[in-house]
Amino acid sequence: MANDTRQRLGELVRVENASRKFGSATEYCAVHVEVDGEVEPLMLTPREYTLARERAAKNPEDMPGYRKRFTQKFRRRR
Repeated sequence: MANDTRQRLGELVRVENASRKFGSATEYCAVHVEVDGEVEPLMLTPREYTLARERAAKNPEDMPGYRKRFTQKFRRRR
């Protein structure tokens, strides 16, 4: 588990919840993402991370770049 959250953009790091309150998560998944040109930090619980992964797997057509990968995979060859 990392105590230092400095990381590269998009790199997910598990960090311990240092000031844990009753009922809160013992650890978080920290990641920096770029949204509309701004870099923003996100802290996800392990459950939120799992839900996001499941949503992405369930709806690959909504992921950026899906159409390009799909057309390259299934385009007709001449």
